[in-house]
Amino acid sequence: METLKNYYFTIEIDGIQADRFFECEGIEMSSTVFEIEEGGLNTSTHKRGSNSRSPNLILKKGINRNNELINWFQSNQSNQRIERKTLAVILMNNSGVEIKRWNFFGAFPCRYKVQTLDVYDKSFPIETIEIAYE
Repeated sequence: METLKNYYFTIEIDGIQADRFFECEGIEMSSTVFEIEEGGLNTSTHKRGSNSRSPNLILKKGINRNNELINWFQSNQSNQRIERKTLAVILMNNSGVEIKRWNFFGAFPCRYKVQTLDVYDKSFPIETIEIAYE
């Protein structure tokens, strides 16, 4: 089994590689579980699940010249029409080999943020994009 000490995330939008990210949060699913009690001589409880829920994806990266995601976000804001796309988060090793892929359908950016820009801060500025999906 390969040890994943050195890796990065990349995303594809509608099958086209868009950018690299160093942090991805929100790859998660959960279902609400409810219990149904059955009566009679042999009472028992059955568990059932409801629709699954997922949080938004939160992607973080260092600021670079790639503006594809911010342009997509701004286009949705100015057109007042949400342009949904298929988005894939891909875990890559340092050799550029795909390790794992998560696909998200009906995705659209819903929040964009750049950390406070400070000339005295020695760290590289980080931008964050939040993606909602179905």
